[in-house]
Amino acid sequence: MKNVLICSSCSHENPFYLLNCEKCTAFLRKRNPNINLWETIWKLFDTPIKTSEKIVQAEHKNFLILFLIIIAFKYSLVRMIFFNVFKYQGGKTTDVQNNFFVGGLTVLLLLIVFSFIITYINRFAGIKNRFKDNLSLYAYSFTPQIFCLLILTPVEFALFGEYWFTFNPSPFLIKPIAAYVLFTIEGIMFLWSSVLFIMSTYAQTHNKVYSTLVGISLTICIFLTLLFT
Repeated sequence: MKNVLICSSCSHENPFYLLNCEKCTAFLRKRNPNINLWETIWKLFDTPIKTSEKIVQAEHKNFLILFLIIIAFKYSLVRMIFFNVFKYQGGKTTDVQNNFFVGGLTVLLLLIVFSFIITYINRFAGIKNRFKDNLSLYAYSFTPQIFCLLILTPVEFALFGEYWFTFNPSPFLIKPIAAYVLFTIEGIMFLWSSVLFIMSTYAQTHNKVYSTLVGISLTICIFLTLLFT
């Protein structure tokens, strides 16, 4: 299955991102020039599949670069936590700049390569799609984690200081209840991003099994990237 637009004039089957019919150039839908940031963020929690369709149909993928930069910064902090929790080579890191390049940019590279691969897999399966649409869909799917960065990270730093990132001592020893609550919220937001990976893929493919495999694969790839970089 795939998401398509049927032309009301000539009944031609078109990719759902098109504005005009490939065959007769008749209008297929209302024009969607830009992504409305705040409306999109809110509706990703409310109606994620329909919102993903609007992201694809937007002519300008505005805010995409901003999202990618924020994602890189978020994962630089996450990578710092991973490094310090697992004590790689017995060391410790608090260097945000180094983690930005090692963790944040690595996750961005993964996201770009993954979007590129999915674009060609979809085409091979007969689904017309575009790389910029897939990259935008997966970038916007990080919205729950961006929420954590902007809202929770200041709270975490205020409560635990650098110990939230260094785990020396563990924040679970300093303020156990607060640490468990914050980590639970972070975990829920990470899982919600995984759900959005699935739903954003489904918006184009309308294949539940394939979309689930894609979403789970991206989630695992991100986790392994953080674990082994």
